[in-house]
Amino acid sequence: MNHRQERFPRAPLALRLTLVATLVLAVNVAPPAIAAEPSDAAGQVRVATLLPYVADALARVPGKAIVVASVRRSSVDAPLEGVIDLGSPHSPSFERLAESGAQIVVADEAMHATMSEKLSRGGAQVLLVGSGSVDETLAGLAEVGERVGASEEMARAIAEARAGIAAAALGEPVATLPFFGAPGSFLVITERTWLGDLLGKLNFQNLARASAGKESFPGYVLVSDEVLATMRPSLVLVVAHGDPQAIRSAFTRRAEAGGPWKSLVDARLGVHVLDPQQFGANPGLGMAQAALRLRQLALPETAAR
Repeated sequence: MNHRQERFPRAPLALRLTLVATLVLAVNVAPPAIAAEPSDAAGQVRVATLLPYVADALARVPGKAIVVASVRRSSVDAPLEGVIDLGSPHSPSFERLAESGAQIVVADEAMHATMSEKLSRGGAQVLLVGSGSVDETLAGLAEVGERVGASEEMARAIAEARAGIAAAALGEPVATLPFFGAPGSFLVITERTWLGDLLGKLNFQNLARASAGKESFPGYVLVSDEVLATMRPSLVLVVAHGDPQAIRSAFTRRAEAGGPWKSLVDARLGVHVLDPQQFGANPGLGMAQAALRLRQLALPETAAR
């Protein structure tokens, strides 16, 4: 993992990218118990997931489940080796999912609840979990562990993740402004997201916490320049949607135009585009490593330790 401290270049680059996000209301679905006798020859439960961090977590508790199908972490990532590629989590291939022979499909309750019937076409039972906060994410993984007969193993992995997050907490708050960025659109990230919640647990002062404005997806808010002008962050974080270099250039273009964006670039601890592999999607058990990286950005003197 490359933990180099990234700063924005000064050369502007004209780019356009439209960010489209759809809010899907969550429906609480209580799935029945999985079949007593898994069809996999090795006796493992066959799992398909629309949340890549679930596949990562199951890899930490081997022998109980086999991931047979998964979406890609991002559009530029290659599919997992030996696993049926379901494509994008926003529009997964239901045909490939049905052909996977999965017994259980793990999906996000906010994004995939309305897809439950299609997700179960191959006979799989659908487990909808929350992923909008640290506690929701870890609770969902605990339920996955229970479903595949790995409750104890998953509980240990979750405890380790919680301990890592706690160990990375700051002693003193750092005024921080997190963005979700595409070249043509920057949204502030509130506490109603996994990253915003993680920042709160780490004692970062999220200046976007109570932001109001156009909210196309829960927790991601488009705020005006007038609102940005009132914020004085010491640290600016950007989660890149797409090419990080294009996001850096787009941010720099706004800063060079003056106004509140200029003051953001001058933040004492800098403006950092976060590693898309680590922060582009909910990392699940990897939140402990994400927490450490955030601590290093807030306390640069600790980065080499």
